[in-house]
Amino acid sequence: MKHKQPAELSYFFYGGFVDIARVISGAFSECGDIIGRSKDGIAEKFEDIIDRFREHHLGAIFTNVPNFFMFTFYLTRLIFCSIVTPLICFFIAIFQITILFTFFLIASIFFIIIILADRIFCAINAISNHCPTCQEHFYMPVYICSCGNEHTRLRPGIYGVLWRKCNCGKKLPTTFFNGRQKLEAKCPSCTKDVKDGGLQASWCIPVIGGPSSGKTCYINMTMMSLEKDSFSKYGLKFLYEKNDIGGFDEYEEYSNRLSKGYLPDKTTDYRLRYYQFSLTPKGATKQLISLCDVAGELFDITQGGDIGGQQGFKYANAFILIVDPLSIPDYCKEVASVAKVNEYKGSTQRLDEMVETFVRTLQNIFSIKASAMLNTDVAVVITKADIPGLDIKIGKNAIIKNSPSQDQKDIYKTQNELCEKFFREYNEDGFINNLKSRFRSIQFFTCSALGHVANGQPFVSSNVEEPFFWLVKKKSRVISKVIK
Repeated sequence: MKHKQPAELSYFFYGGFVDIARVISGAFSECGDIIGRSKDGIAEKFEDIIDRFREHHLGAIFTNVPNFFMFTFYLTRLIFCSIVTPLICFFIAIFQITILFTFFLIASIFFIIIILADRIFCAINAISNHCPTCQEHFYMPVYICSCGNEHTRLRPGIYGVLWRKCNCGKKLPTTFFNGRQKLEAKCPSCTKDVKDGGLQASWCIPVIGGPSSGKTCYINMTMMSLEKDSFSKYGLKFLYEKNDIGGFDEYEEYSNRLSKGYLPDKTTDYRLRYYQFSLTPKGATKQLISLCDVAGELFDITQGGDIGGQQGFKYANAFILIVDPLSIPDYCKEVASVAKVNEYKGSTQRLDEMVETFVRTLQNIFSIKASAMLNTDVAVVITKADIPGLDIKIGKNAIIKNSPSQDQKDIYKTQNELCEKFFREYNEDGFINNLKSRFRSIQFFTCSALGHVANGQPFVSSNVEEPFFWLVKKKSRVISKVIK
């Protein structure tokens, strides 16, 4: 059942019909009163006339003249009010109703235009919100009047077309065209404040991977790179949405550490942690991006992980899968002969186990069959490309050497082929087969989130934006226009 709004119904949906009823009732109620009085007058005068004639004298004829006159008057008025006046009232009422309905018709056309314009604007600009606190996804926040009344459906409707009158008497705009975004807004689920009145396109991209695979480093270094270069390279304005839950803002703290050569703390949260920032072209609707971090242990059922409890996965627009190449046993052994593996702090969880847990979770969330393909995009990011020899196998040098051209499609195709060959070479067929058979589209990338092992020198990322933009361009129409 929809919650009743703390507002007055629009004249077109209530007051107008009341006026029509008043016109009709007012036109005929007076006739009814006159007919009633005429009937009583006729009865009274008729009785007087009869009484006079019963006196049986000639003077009764002359004394009955006034009674005859009044009797005739009442009778004439009765006939007139019963037949002629109702016809006159009927045509007057029809005239008035026609004017009112013409006015309503014009207003209804205007009403429909405003509704369609509001819906089309929201659809074209993909207006929506992802709450970082409760993980809910919603299209319309709750708007708060200055009196404290909460309006859960502040849009053109039965309470008003362009404006709605709150019970306190204040007029509230019902569309983004006339200022709805200027009102105080909150999440309808957990009442967290919603910035900019919900006037934004919101894209949620969880970053998943096993323990110590490098998710937190990837997220923070990607954001640092975007903050530094997105405007100069693409004209995209970066604005970080501060999230100081518990008095601690991870991006502010970790970006400071990474820029000085110190690693961030290991993520222990078993609940999605939202890093939110806007990345908006000039003149476009705000594009709010949520990169979500979570403890890698969540994907290990032997460690008590409960991935199914993550509501944010249900509303995710795409996923970034972080793959630590050192979690591949055969490759890790090979690297150990030329480098100190411990310095790279590799992940120990098997890739096929992690992906299988993730796939099953999504299938349960969306209630689809085990054999069905998941309708989502996944950027598979192989990190730690600074490991000696890895670039030659699947990095930029390998792609340039093997790609038939520098066309983006050829580069992506070559990159996928090289990465698939890499995983199969090191006996990760199950991982590759699972990805290719379960997701609508996947694209492999290689990057180095840190650039080198921790040695006290500032970390410098490489190629971290490419997988991010590959996904965002698929979702955001305005961003895809400026990044070719």
